[in-house]
Amino acid sequence: MEIKFFEYSESLFDDQESGDLDRKTILQSGISGSHFMGFAALSIYQKYRKKILKHDRVWILCGNGNNGGDGLALAFFLIQEGIVPAVYLKDGNLSEESMTYKNAFLNAGGQILPLENFLTEEFRLGNERIFLIDALLGTGFHSPLKHPLNEVVARIESVKRSNRKRVFVLSIDVLSGFTEDGILPFEADALAEIGMKKWRNRFLPSKIKRTFHRIGFPSGNLRKDSGTFASFEVETNPNSSSTGKILWKKIPKSILQKTLERTEDSHKYKNGSAVIVGGSQGMAGAALSSLLAFHELGGGISLLLTPSEKTVRAVLKKDPSLMVNTIPETSEILSHSFVKKASVLLLGPGLKTEECPKLLLPEDKFCVLDAGAILAYKNIRIHENVLLTPHTGELEQLLGTKIESISHGLSLAKEYARKHSVNLLWKRHSSFLIEPNGTVYLWEKPEPKLAVMGTGDLLAGILSFYGSRGFSISEAVQLSFSLLTRAAKESKGFPTASGIRKLLKGGI
Repeated sequence: MEIKFFEYSESLFDDQESGDLDRKTILQSGISGSHFMGFAALSIYQKYRKKILKHDRVWILCGNGNNGGDGLALAFFLIQEGIVPAVYLKDGNLSEESMTYKNAFLNAGGQILPLENFLTEEFRLGNERIFLIDALLGTGFHSPLKHPLNEVVARIESVKRSNRKRVFVLSIDVLSGFTEDGILPFEADALAEIGMKKWRNRFLPSKIKRTFHRIGFPSGNLRKDSGTFASFEVETNPNSSSTGKILWKKIPKSILQKTLERTEDSHKYKNGSAVIVGGSQGMAGAALSSLLAFHELGGGISLLLTPSEKTVRAVLKKDPSLMVNTIPETSEILSHSFVKKASVLLLGPGLKTEECPKLLLPEDKFCVLDAGAILAYKNIRIHENVLLTPHTGELEQLLGTKIESISHGLSLAKEYARKHSVNLLWKRHSSFLIEPNGTVYLWEKPEPKLAVMGTGDLLAGILSFYGSRGFSISEAVQLSFSLLTRAAKESKGFPTASGIRKLLKGGI
């Protein structure tokens, strides 16, 4: 079946790219920056109007960049609606667009106070409810915070912490002072993201409600020409991203259902064929979990190769119809008649590293190296149809170093993927797929119910199923995460991996 994967993903922009797209959109659209600033303010006001009206006072903290201009534009539209906000503005030069809304607000009868006043004023809230708008810093911020912004951010945290139920904090575009590897500077309730999805915002805590306001920016990918953003256009290639950072969305239930269907003229090989190598003694359950996930989703035929005779007996006792045998000599594995015909090779579920055969992995097969197989192939150049699936601990062993931060881990993983020509799926609460060409895909839908032993084995089996159905590595990972997350959400309480497996197909 054909799935338009580009409809369920979009480019992410770092700070530099956000600024470039901002300028390019203004230049090529023929719409002024002040108009876009007004569009943003109106969109945010319309979205949060009911929430604002439930509060007694509105405070707007503005920096002297264009993010502060968004705050000044919002202040102008609020006063036009009869809501007079207290506006605190950082000293410094303002852009022409920001000056437009500063003057408009003042001409409408508003008053602007120095930002430092926010630090010195005594706020006796009593029973009053405050709507605090953070428009201090935008994408141009570089850590660390400096005076007076560091003190202002600390004051926001103090006010919020002591009045959680009466103070609602909304950040505009980015949360001021936050970086992807840093701690949260203050507790915000919501973020209004403007224009394009920002990379750093994907790492905010999920409890912060996010709204997105496109306001006329292009919805497709931006094309880079000669290292600069020379033009933008909507891309039709689902695997392209000018920024090299792609945000995955969940694949809808209706499409997931279609991926599991069989045609009337199907046969066992057409429905998916896989060789699974795993199940060392005492770990038969892991290999069996991957195997059953593969078949229960619709996989047609498989062979489990294991180093343990006990695993052979355990699997046949579970289901005598399954094909299982002990691992032959390494030199004989790829010449095995079924291995030659199978479309997927999965190594590692429940497999000790020292028992993993080291093969010259065939380039015509979808290959997954999981668990015990990951370190068996450490520092071996393979090929681009191979997917390694390490969690953070395994990735650190693979890289030979402690991962200090997200950016540190991604930098090392990208270099490893490039050097060894493999795809790396860094499994964590928000997971990354890193391709050999440096493209990074982000799955930002953490599901606490998946934080239980055995779900990695399920994921390996699901990946093998989709690989056997002809999907590419990036497509298979997105489909697998969508399906596994949906099944976990459908489960009651906190189930075991076996409980989740039973809902993989029935849950959709």
